[in-house]
Amino acid sequence: MATRQYEPVAVARQFKYVRELTGNTGQRVEAIQRWGGGKPGDSWCAFFATMVLDICYQGQAPIQRTGSCDVILEVAREANWVHETPLPNDIYLRVKDGNDAHHVGFVAAVQPDQHTFTQISGNTSADGKSSNGDGVYERDIPLSADLVFVRVPQ
Repeated sequence: MATRQYEPVAVARQFKYVRELTGNTGQRVEAIQRWGGGKPGDSWCAFFATMVLDICYQGQAPIQRTGSCDVILEVAREANWVHETPLPNDIYLRVKDGNDAHHVGFVAAVQPDQHTFTQISGNTSADGKSSNGDGVYERDIPLSADLVFVRVPQ
């Protein structure tokens, strides 16, 4: 496995200016989608997360470029990278019914109260709560039972 060259959160922050036009489109959003093999209109949170990993691992990321949160979850479970508590630079996934992952991003920081964490993700909203928003945002969100954390080896 390749060694990580950059911190995921540091790379993700370089894209905080990205905003979509409408319906998961726009020049920068479509570039992110294409990076992972997608097309205009596709949900792009997973494309964003795996693009960031691709950059961090210089093209040798342990999770393939994909637009599927479910694929990220499956790879993480098979590799035993899933944790219940977050650390900075972990991937977080919102999971319904145990296997249906529907949003992904990165843990930027864990707040001292241990009830919230700072996330940065693509295809989210300014308040950080939407899994189908309009850009890349960094915001605090509450920890909840539907979250799992993926610790990819460095």
